[in-house]
Amino acid sequence: MRIPNLLLSTIILFISNFIVRVLGFLYKIFLSKVIGDTGLGIYHMIFNFLMICLALTTTGIPTALSCLVAKRKALNDKHNTNTIFISTLYLAFFISFIISLSISFSSNYLSLKLLKNENLNLFVLSICPAIVIITISNIIRSYFYGIKKVTIPALGQILEQLSKILFVFLLCMYIKDRALTCYIALLGISIGEATNVLFMTIYLYKDNDLINKYTVNIKDFYISSVETIKMSLPITCNRMSNVLLQSISSMMVPSRLALSGVAYTKALSMYGIMSGMVMPFVFLPFTVGSALVVNLIPSISQEMALNKYNNVLKKINYSLLLTTGVGILSSLLFYFFGKDICVIVFKNELAGDYLKAMCLAPLFLSLNQTLSGILHAIRREFESSVNTIAGMIIQLVALYFLLPIPDLNIYAYIYTMTIVSILTCLLHIIVLIKAIKNLKVRRIR
Repeated sequence: MRIPNLLLSTIILFISNFIVRVLGFLYKIFLSKVIGDTGLGIYHMIFNFLMICLALTTTGIPTALSCLVAKRKALNDKHNTNTIFISTLYLAFFISFIISLSISFSSNYLSLKLLKNENLNLFVLSICPAIVIITISNIIRSYFYGIKKVTIPALGQILEQLSKILFVFLLCMYIKDRALTCYIALLGISIGEATNVLFMTIYLYKDNDLINKYTVNIKDFYISSVETIKMSLPITCNRMSNVLLQSISSMMVPSRLALSGVAYTKALSMYGIMSGMVMPFVFLPFTVGSALVVNLIPSISQEMALNKYNNVLKKINYSLLLTTGVGILSSLLFYFFGKDICVIVFKNELAGDYLKAMCLAPLFLSLNQTLSGILHAIRREFESSVNTIAGMIIQLVALYFLLPIPDLNIYAYIYTMTIVSILTCLLHIIVLIKAIKNLKVRRIR
């Protein structure tokens, strides 16, 4: 049982994520001053579209890869480790290249729909290289997660942020046109990720487990690709459904809120406070959770491959204990000091009231994140996806009917999100308990 290694890997990724978030926050402040409000609006619109495109290639496939590589690594199966990694790399590259090519050919149409001006298609074209490069970056990063070398991708992510910021900063020193600086900022995404890919590839070449001149035959490629797709499909569908349902929710909340008797501008303001001021604090525990889950999935997969079910159960208990501890501390912090925090950071007392009312959400949302990761690791990704999607649908239906109630208005959003997170958590726990019973039966045998 190597809990200390799991803890160390989690700490490394937490530190890396924290540094990346701080650099990203400073970068956003810099961008707002350089490209202005309109440029920032265009940047975020194109960036959000990029994230939707990447949901197809950077959610399910990398998670499946880290899980499958860890399994083969545990069995010391170098042939299949090489096969699964190279096959997944080719598969992800092909999918991302097709998406990138489709966007480039329809750039005029997309710029008309997104930016209301087909002459701004250059902004859409700027993200085409990023789709392919970010996909490759995620695949290589997941391979390192699978073989438990988290320091390399952790350093790569910091290097990616630094190189992107440096690229944009140096060019913006000499270019003052705001439209052009917005285009440079979008290009900076590709530059940063390309630097990250180059850095990780150097260490990939030095990796003893990977045969540099390894050739994959058609049969092995087909088998590995099918295995990856079968595991990644529920996760990808889950992510795409979340993106779609969250988009519907963001469009629906202000309009339904206006039916409660508040003016539409006031409804937009209330939703803006929730999404822009309260939710960043609610998702704060996810910094620890995401670092834990990234390590947990390959770690549990490895123990499952070796039939070390005692270790699997101990790691599940450890991860849930850590997540619960962080979640409870966050909930207590927001309940007792939420108002003070929002006043200090945003100069907004109303945001503090909302954050206090939502104090239970961080605990159950972070638990959902960890439980989902555990279920993916023990090959219960389908059940996890069904639970999450069901929760999102219930949330949408509840918001539709509850938001227009005058006595609730925006608090309907707060209470619904909290209750749905608790419900989803309970569904995940039910699936996990059933899976644990099966593990205990295997352990006895």
